[in-house]
Amino acid sequence: MILRRAAEHLRQQHWTAFAIELVIVVLGVFIGLQVSNWNEARKDRSLEAVYLANIASDIRGDSREMDEIIRVSALRMAVLNRLLWSDRARPMPAGFASARGFIGIEPVPAYADDDRDSPGIALFILSTLDGNRSAYDTVINTGGIGLIRDTRTLRKIQDYYASVDKALHFEVGLEQNRDKLVDVERRLGISPADPMTADELAAVLDANPEFRATAENYWLYTNRHLKLMHDLQREAKALADALQPGGSP
Repeated sequence: MILRRAAEHLRQQHWTAFAIELVIVVLGVFIGLQVSNWNEARKDRSLEAVYLANIASDIRGDSREMDEIIRVSALRMAVLNRLLWSDRARPMPAGFASARGFIGIEPVPAYADDDRDSPGIALFILSTLDGNRSAYDTVINTGGIGLIRDTRTLRKIQDYYASVDKALHFEVGLEQNRDKLVDVERRLGISPADPMTADELAAVLDANPEFRATAENYWLYTNRHLKLMHDLQREAKALADALQPGGSP
């Protein structure tokens, strides 16, 4: 209708009317494009909010999983502290040097003789991080990464999952050290299920240099694992809070 009127004005050389009709057409197209862009942007923002909420939910699940990992690792650390360093002549070191600098010893409650987990079982049991990154993988696989507008938020998400990968890689070595300890115990005729007290197990350890050396390596790995889990859990909680509406990146 408008185009037909504009053509009629043009044929009759009604330039002012033609210009008005042309402005109306251009303005209509512009408004239509703006409305379309606004709707598309609104959909993108809604999808971004869903992505971030889902990632936050996964990370909070990781943090809850870390609670159990830290509990199990702290108990194992307490048993190893008791077996290795209960002798006053061999006090527990304050830490040790590594390629990352000086690493302190993670504090844990002392192992109690009436603990429901025997020393053998406490040394054997490992709880490692499964992690749930399905929401993050969905964002990557669907190309939704470009919808996350805040580059600082995106970087923190990427850094978090890089930390998770580092922890998972470390846990492979932790499990290998557990298996080495179990192998030494087997050759000594000891089973993790044996109802040995901490003092009885410590006496065997002190009498066998290989057993002690293997236990010390396991102690080092356990201490590092606790440090990684404490740091990762702090990172997870801070990031999950930041991803919620109104959170600070």
